[in-house]
Amino acid sequence: MKKPFKSATWLVALAALGMSASVAAQGLYVGAAGMQSRFDSDDFDVEDVDEEDTGWKLIAGFRATPNWALEATYSKFGEAQAPAVAVGGPFEAEAQAFSVFGVGLMPVGPVDLFLKVGASRIDAKGNVGAVFFEDDDIELAYGAGVQFNMGALGLRAEYEKFDTDVIGDLDVISAGVTFTFGVRE
Repeated sequence: MKKPFKSATWLVALAALGMSASVAAQGLYVGAAGMQSRFDSDDFDVEDVDEEDTGWKLIAGFRATPNWALEATYSKFGEAQAPAVAVGGPFEAEAQAFSVFGVGLMPVGPVDLFLKVGASRIDAKGNVGAVFFEDDDIELAYGAGVQFNMGALGLRAEYEKFDTDVIGDLDVISAGVTFTFGVRE
């Protein structure tokens, strides 16, 4: 008698999980996040590079369905630096980006797992001693993350990778919050 009851309990729990996945907040959302950026210093022949820095980003998007969204971000990555280089003077590199992503989401109860891919207009500049460099191109960007939803409020953690030609790739981890406007279906 207990075995059918356990099976029925699991079936009801799975059905409830499936139904809660279909009520993910849809519509316009905004947010912000703090992030840790890692500059790829392998492209430079520089010793003692402090290649990690903190930064921030602003997020705006539209979730059209429970499984698809379009998202735009502005990211300020911070900078990488080294005290002095052989050609004289310090090494410095900084970057910022405006990005547009297509986001695929998989709602699992109050949690969204997501993958995103898009294009990023990266403005990177800096110097190696007296030699200056600048990169202002549109490059590939992609990432993955998880978001815990509490009604219209979402807490998110994600990893993103930005491809750049001049300063190497940027690896970013971030933690942030989003707020979805509109009715919860």
